[in-house]
Amino acid sequence: MKNYIAETAKPKPKSTINSYRSFGYNLSTAIADIIDNSISASADEIRIEYQWKGQNSFISVLDNGSGMNQEELVIAMTPGSKDPEEERHEKDLGRFGMGLKTASFSQCKRLTCITKKENYNLIKRCWDIDFINDENEWFLLDFVSESSFLDIIENQKSGTLVLWEKLDRIVGNADINNEAVKNAFYQEMQIVRTHLALVFHKFIEAKKIKIYFQNEELEPINPFLLNLAAKPEMGLPETFGNVEITYFILPHMSEIGKEDYEKSGGALGWFQQQGFYIYRGDRLLVAGDWLGLEKKRDYSKLSRIAVNFSNANDFNWNLDIKKSTATPPIEIRRELSRIAKIAVMKSAKIYNWRGQKTLTAYTEHSYEPLWKDEVTRNGIKKYKINKKHPIINSLLNEKNKLLTKALKLLEDNVPIDLILSNQNEDPAFHELEKHNDIPSDELISLAVELYKIYLAQGIPESLAKQQLMNSTPFNLFPLIDDYLK
Repeated sequence: MKNYIAETAKPKPKSTINSYRSFGYNLSTAIADIIDNSISASADEIRIEYQWKGQNSFISVLDNGSGMNQEELVIAMTPGSKDPEEERHEKDLGRFGMGLKTASFSQCKRLTCITKKENYNLIKRCWDIDFINDENEWFLLDFVSESSFLDIIENQKSGTLVLWEKLDRIVGNADINNEAVKNAFYQEMQIVRTHLALVFHKFIEAKKIKIYFQNEELEPINPFLLNLAAKPEMGLPETFGNVEITYFILPHMSEIGKEDYEKSGGALGWFQQQGFYIYRGDRLLVAGDWLGLEKKRDYSKLSRIAVNFSNANDFNWNLDIKKSTATPPIEIRRELSRIAKIAVMKSAKIYNWRGQKTLTAYTEHSYEPLWKDEVTRNGIKKYKINKKHPIINSLLNEKNKLLTKALKLLEDNVPIDLILSNQNEDPAFHELEKHNDIPSDELISLAVELYKIYLAQGIPESLAKQQLMNSTPFNLFPLIDDYLK
């Protein structure tokens, strides 16, 4: 094609570098991208620091990785410096050679990289967008705003410090005394903290890295609750090529405390966190998405599925520059769909039937709930009191017309809107309720009274116990069986 060359069309620095600011990063995904570089550089300790100074605020990421010499630093600071088709080391979390620049420019107008390679001198380079806009040239600067940043890394054997200043996307031109922007800045950094604890939880759990956030070591957030006392049901891992898939069915929300309930649901809650968790080399890319294979439903929100692939599969999964979206290849979607259906079914069984126990001795007798649902001719679902329930059945046998009318009144006025409102406002109202294993004296007394009524009606003892112990709420308390004598 050389015979057809007409001109060399070089992109203008001002328009190009400003376009790098619009790749769709948020602060959390941008900082995570910087940490990817630290892990790829074999760092095992990473420190995130930030300080509020109004428009002079800064964020820094320091690691103890291998560092760079001058040639390597210039390449690292050059946009598009790596061939995305180049074969990578399995631990390399990069791909396009753009992350350092695009992630940084999405949040700040001045990026400074200070680095030290073992047996090399400390060096620094800086991109300042304001300077590039003024000069309209790709001038990489040998500059640092304060020498104190050099001192941070000078005593290390090796490592790199990435410094973000002129945080126009986060703090703008805010005065140092602007409390509203200051609070927003700190709140945003706390969101970053949670994001990093989730995205890199496998690295932290495996003790491959330690991440310090303002000098406080991060604890991992495991989306599958493996770090809690109430363990999930874990399916057998399935492998397809170099992709591993494992489903987890979380314990019912009532099995964990309120603090863990809120933490495990993440910022969006349990409903939004169901679905696939896509990892690339143990680094979380996508958290809580059914990838179009299932819908998010209440009864499926206990299901979470881990999918882990290697960096050799990047193009097959359509990995984007931000490493925040991934699309599974066609050949694996059928397997993902199959496993998703298994997980959803298991989740529904736990979520819909929690607490509906049946004693082993009475499994042959059908379970009698207090409420049932049925669909009207118009396709409307209505909730009805179960007339076969032992308590209700005993009351109706007394031929009390007023009672019959009262039950009908209850059925016609189930407070569905109130229940849904409370569920949407705070699901913990209902989901964290945990039944005591010991029945109250009143419930024991009621069970004994009903049992005696059954016996007086000529019902055999074993059948009388079956009818009681397989109905709500007696089925929740196996101890009641000991009083039915």
